[in-house]
Amino acid sequence: MDELQEWLDKLENYRLPRFEDLPELDLYRDQLLTLVDKYIGPVWLEEGPVVTTSMVNNYVKNGLLPHPVKKRYTREHLAYLIAITFLKQVVSINEIQAGLEVQTKLNGGIAKAYDFFCDKQELALKMLNHREEGQILSENDQSSAYLMVEMVTMAFATKLITKKILMIESNNQDEKSE
Repeated sequence: MDELQEWLDKLENYRLPRFEDLPELDLYRDQLLTLVDKYIGPVWLEEGPVVTTSMVNNYVKNGLLPHPVKKRYTREHLAYLIAITFLKQVVSINEIQAGLEVQTKLNGGIAKAYDFFCDKQELALKMLNHREEGQILSENDQSSAYLMVEMVTMAFATKLITKKILMIESNNQDEKSE
């Protein structure tokens, strides 16, 4: 458990760059990928790059990311890509697209939606290290096996409520369209 606690302690200080902290200069795709690796790498557990060229191409093709202008990407692209990278670990591409549309409309654009996302992601990571305070653990048994069950059941529950919220929002949008 010492290794886990050390990792949780590192998450305590993890911070995503806010929209205003993202580069104002237009970026080439390799620069975009490098920055995503830099920003997400500290919490990434998978081997290899966080995002690949083919992922970016697919996100653009599927409408998750705006098309680059003259092969250049802006801070808006970077913000979307950071959020998408986290979100795809939990929900489908279609759900991400619906969620991004809802959040950018509710928050008045990508800058505010992205900053809101960063705040909430950092808070969620901090909560992992303070799970007793949030009463996520219902018993004093903090063995790895017990903790694993606690986390996977919480992950399912939060994924379930996310899907339900997206269904409700989608139905609301459909009713407004009619």
